[in-house]
Amino acid sequence: MQRFHLHFSGLTFRQSMRYAVLPLAFGGLLAGCTPDQAEPTPTAGTLDVAKYLAVGDGYTAGISDGGLTATSQQYAYPALLAQQFIRINPPATFTQGLLPIGTGTGYLTLRGIDALGLPQTARVTKGRAVRGNYIANPAACGGADTTFLYAQAPASALSQNLGVPGLGLTQVEVVGLGNTANQSRTGTFNPYFERLLPTNDNRTYLQTVTDASANATFFTFFMGLGDALPYILNGGECGTAPSSSLLNANAKKVLDRLTANGRKGVIALLPTIQNLPVLRLGGKDGIRGTLTQGNSPDSIYVRSSIANIVRPIDAGDFILPTGLSRLGTAEQVTLPNGTVVTARYGLSKRNPIVRRDVLDYTEFSRVNSPLLALNTELKRLADKVYLLPTVDLENELFFQVNKRISVNGVEYSSEPVRGNFFSLDLYSLTPRGNALLANAFIKTINSSYQANIPFVDPNSLPTTARPQ
Repeated sequence: MQRFHLHFSGLTFRQSMRYAVLPLAFGGLLAGCTPDQAEPTPTAGTLDVAKYLAVGDGYTAGISDGGLTATSQQYAYPALLAQQFIRINPPATFTQGLLPIGTGTGYLTLRGIDALGLPQTARVTKGRAVRGNYIANPAACGGADTTFLYAQAPASALSQNLGVPGLGLTQVEVVGLGNTANQSRTGTFNPYFERLLPTNDNRTYLQTVTDASANATFFTFFMGLGDALPYILNGGECGTAPSSSLLNANAKKVLDRLTANGRKGVIALLPTIQNLPVLRLGGKDGIRGTLTQGNSPDSIYVRSSIANIVRPIDAGDFILPTGLSRLGTAEQVTLPNGTVVTARYGLSKRNPIVRRDVLDYTEFSRVNSPLLALNTELKRLADKVYLLPTVDLENELFFQVNKRISVNGVEYSSEPVRGNFFSLDLYSLTPRGNALLANAFIKTINSSYQANIPFVDPNSLPTTARPQ
């Protein structure tokens, strides 16, 4: 595992993270000093960050551009946080189970931007760190799928970054979730979790958190989107929306372990999913008014998840990027009577947007309601049970970015590619986006623990985590 101790990515701390003052428009996300002022002296306040533990799913792991690489891991928000913690406690260390340098699990690369402003991508897989594969879920919707086993993290103590892409809060008590012996069992194996554990380890994620937190002095918790994204990305056609009661119960179980013995930390409240570009770009009030070449939005037709009927798009429907990329394309369609006609995709009742390409209002409600309830429960637990601070990621960051913000003259927005914040998969973050995410945590930590942890300068980081 990589160890941070005054060095990062082979460079000295000063080389790897140049620091600058960060005045920010729109809500004061980063409280900076003016250019002619000296940076305040970093201080710890009431914090003990000697051993920081990050718990979460893909955002915590550092997934970016649809994949995980050593590069994206090093720009994950916990890695950036840990680097700033060293400023207030130089002996502090932080370990991550890094993938080998290179392609990692594969990632998306940019081929261009289409007329609708959507990124055109290709997946890079050559040279990725795969040590094996198997055919999983042959009876699953969409047919058989190939699951890969990735290069395992070096054998040592558990990683201090327990971010696992694809991990759901609903899965934290699944026995053998990271055991290759379970790889052929539908829905009970996560290769990203498996690579962080010793061979044939049957521990649940909850037990892993318990073990890893035994000597931790501080934690961050950011979980829940991992339960929603698979359902969203498949248009509600594969998998099920998360159970609200199970989300809430499991969040408390994880937090009970993290807060044992009075351990301090920060609990993140989830951003709203409808503002993620993967949904927002296809919302009725989004950019689609410019996509239909003079057609009314009511001229867009979808196949509904209820009764499988064709109907005009509703205000609560979201066309996914796969559907947007085809919207308006003239295609040949075979009618029930066998006649073949040409009809524009989504702009004709004869060729509606298929269910996999749209998350309709019923499916959206199924996945959004449990997440809203989870935020309510996390806030209650933080305020009434654990007496710990929360960082409201929607209001502190994602909503602001959606409206556009400026950091030292560099604009950040939710626009694909040009916005600097979201990566090519349209939901995970760029290195600069992760810097802003780390700063949202730092703002809450500083105000709650009387600390003065310097903010990360997002403008000093690359705009992509793709290996160069």
